Amino acid sequence: MKKNAYNEAISSGKYEPPSGLIGKYDNVRRFWEDEVIGIFLSRYLEQLVVEGNKLRILDLGCGSGDGYDLLMGVKRQNVTTSEHNVNVITPDLIDTYLGFDTNPSLIAQANAIHSGSPGVVFEEMDFNCLPSEFNEEAPYDLYFAAYGTLSHNTDDETVRLLSHIAKHSRDGSIIFCDWLGRYSYEWQPLWTKDMEQNKTIDYLISYIYGDGEEAEKEITSFPLRLLSSKETLAIIEQSSRDAGVQIEPEELFDRSIFMGRHIDTAQYNPCCKPMRRALNSLLEPNIRTNLEDLIVDYVPKEGFPELNDFYQNLEGCWNALVRYTMELLQHFDAEELRRLLGGGGEALDVPSFLRRTQRVPASRLESTSQTSTTVTAQSALKKAMLEMERVVTGASALNIADPRANIIEPQLCYCLRQLEMELQQGEGCGHGLVAILKVHK
Repeated sequence: MKKNAYNEAISSGKYEPPSGLIGKYDNVRRFWEDEVIGIFLSRYLEQLVVEGNKLRILDLGCGSGDGYDLLMGVKRQNVTTSEHNVNVITPDLIDTYLGFDTNPSLIAQANAIHSGSPGVVFEEMDFNCLPSEFNEEAPYDLYFAAYGTLSHNTDDETVRLLSHIAKHSRDGSIIFCDWLGRYSYEWQPLWTKDMEQNKTIDYLISYIYGDGEEAEKEITSFPLRLLSSKETLAIIEQSSRDAGVQIEPEELFDRSIFMGRHIDTAQYNPCCKPMRRALNSLLEPNIRTNLEDLIVDYVPKEGFPELNDFYQNLEGCWNALVRYTMELLQHFDAEELRRLLGGGGEALDVPSFLRRTQRVPASRLESTSQTSTTVTAQSALKKAMLEMERVVTGASALNIADPRANIIEPQLCYCLRQLEMELQQGEGCGHGLVAILKVHK
């Protein structure tokens, strides 16, 4: 009987040690990528909720229902520290959550996972071939296609889909779209100035396996569309014309620039180093990370000066923040030793660090002829440095539960995340190129 009890526990799949270091639902997925989407989407969801009606949401390419969990986890803007109910959408605000996917196994899994969620249904359906009855249904408040879903389509298919959605929607409906970015560093060898070349990538889901595991398996590839901002906007404009409805791009942003899924595999770009692994470690409880593993070493591609400038600007700010954090940790170690020996200490501050280091983008941070991009980088970097100074100063006074692993390192990851959000330009330089659209009728 005891043996059967343990066998049941093991077969449930919930008896395995949890880890956010690898797999589909790694720490970067949950605490970086999902959160970035939520931060950009939050104000649009809040606007829908404020209208007062229960929400109708259509999830296109729903898979196993991850979109529902993502949307239910989106936080309201400007919440106070004392609040605990901070989600924009709660289950009682859902009228209908309908998910479509062509994979029956994923649909079965989605319905099993969310069987207790009111108003939530997942159906096997090709969202490019919606039945005529769909046109008779009430419009949806949010049409949601996340995590590269639309890269499975040709451009013509996406134009028809968005046009169909626009005609079916109501005034004020939000459309969330996600493609693979054409200019992600993960597949830099595929970069081209001719938009008719390298339009797709033979994609492999090899990143879910541990070191060496993928070599032992036969992994099937499939084509996914790569898009730049120019191509994305052209698709949106054509969809709007075909529908005779205004589709307004509200946001266009890059997601996962230095930590996309294939940064660690280096499957398409051998110059990539395993940055996602290091970031996963920052977010893993009770594990200390070698911060040197976070240093980006971007290799420019000849003939792409603007893209190289963007990447090197982000690289410089990123590395400066990591090195500043390392110096802060060393500084407080030295301060503690001096305190124990009865000596005095000296302050470590951001301006002095920026004057000393040459790792900030070409020392342009103090130039009198700065571009707006440089000013943004300067502001974002200084803000992140001050945040880390406050974190390290406060955490260094604690002696409970490894403050470096459990307080300082996660906050460094969140500061790097904020740097990416503030410096990205929505050009297709991330693993994902995301568009938030609004329908006007």
